[in-house]
Amino acid sequence: MNSQGNWQIEHNCPQCGGPVTLDEADRLLLCPYCRTKLYLSTGGNFTYFIPPPNAAPRETIYVPYWRMKGLSYALQESGLSQRFVDTNILALKSWGIPPSLGLRPQVLKLKFVTPEIEGRFLDPEIPVQDVLKNAAVSIPEVLEKQFSITQPPAPSLVHNIFVGETTSLIYSPMYLESNNLCDALLKRPVCTVKTEAMEGMLASSKPQSWRIEFISTLCPQCGWDLQGEKEALILICKNCSTAWGCEGQEFKKVDFAVMEGAGEVSHYLPFWRMKARMEGIKLDTYADLIRMGNLPKAITPAFEQTPLYFWSPAFKINPALFLRWVRQMTVSQPAERATASLPNASLYPVTLPLSAVAESITIAIAEIVTDKRRVFPLLHQIRILLAERLLVYHPFIESHNELVHANMHFSFDKQSLAFGTSL
Repeated sequence: MNSQGNWQIEHNCPQCGGPVTLDEADRLLLCPYCRTKLYLSTGGNFTYFIPPPNAAPRETIYVPYWRMKGLSYALQESGLSQRFVDTNILALKSWGIPPSLGLRPQVLKLKFVTPEIEGRFLDPEIPVQDVLKNAAVSIPEVLEKQFSITQPPAPSLVHNIFVGETTSLIYSPMYLESNNLCDALLKRPVCTVKTEAMEGMLASSKPQSWRIEFISTLCPQCGWDLQGEKEALILICKNCSTAWGCEGQEFKKVDFAVMEGAGEVSHYLPFWRMKARMEGIKLDTYADLIRMGNLPKAITPAFEQTPLYFWSPAFKINPALFLRWVRQMTVSQPAERATASLPNASLYPVTLPLSAVAESITIAIAEIVTDKRRVFPLLHQIRILLAERLLVYHPFIESHNELVHANMHFSFDKQSLAFGTSL
């Protein structure tokens, strides 16, 4: 585990074969030997395994665990609560296998799963969607239902929203000895399994799509070197002023804008601006938002025609601060002039993809609406479709221990950004 609390993965440079250590959030491979810089991509979730000892006594059987990390918001009868979720849980139905890997992934080096890895990989029986949709309460529920571990009663949950930063699959090594499934690291039994049940599980073949793709970080438009931090999801070309995100095995251009700001702007922080089509609630214009939130503003004919945009930070911060900025930006509806030219000032990296923050629209509604008792039970029925998306870099001025928005004068404590990099 590194100093920021992230798990670490061992890999070899595809260019020179030299060993490279990556943090779990890294999307850029920077080889210290041949200076190769490549972007990491996979067809689905990143899949890792804990290497077994060299002298494993039997054929290795790899048991899957879902790893979830992100912001969880629970809409309860008492109001909206938030928490940071970072856990792993068994992706199989209960056989008596340990329900969690505990701290193992933090103290042991992980490796990427590739088709060349020997062993039998068990397919997950519990879809990750079933765990994510109730992230705030799923862990206690699974522990109680699958493993008969009693948990304290949870408050009545109306709806749960998970803003996922990381969802991955981790395989832990085990082996069969008689009718016992044994831990390959500790070399001792963890549970007794029925022969026919294990044979059925072993009949599943290892998917051949588990391969990390390494993509050149040259700008697809002009051939210049793309720039970005190791954990950045959007890379920047300062030669032709373009932004690029990886989709599949290639970079796709990302629409962006840079908001103009008054004063000596030193930093630009990225936010996602989203326009949505909704079924089940009328929220098309700024006037609709004023009515829903009983905001202290007079509804004018102009507001009736002004389209409503939802805003969300495009970078990691703690759950309370994320909620605060979702509300502030959505209520304020910033509309200052913007340009498509990249500034010379510092650009903070995008570390939360649009797919992760789309759920923040529901969070904004839950936070802003005044009649929560009536609206909360209906939120899970609302259908939200993204109609537009834009990455907007907002200008900030450095002031002592804070970064202050150059136009709206909202502030970030610098330590909150530092905390976000450790999430």
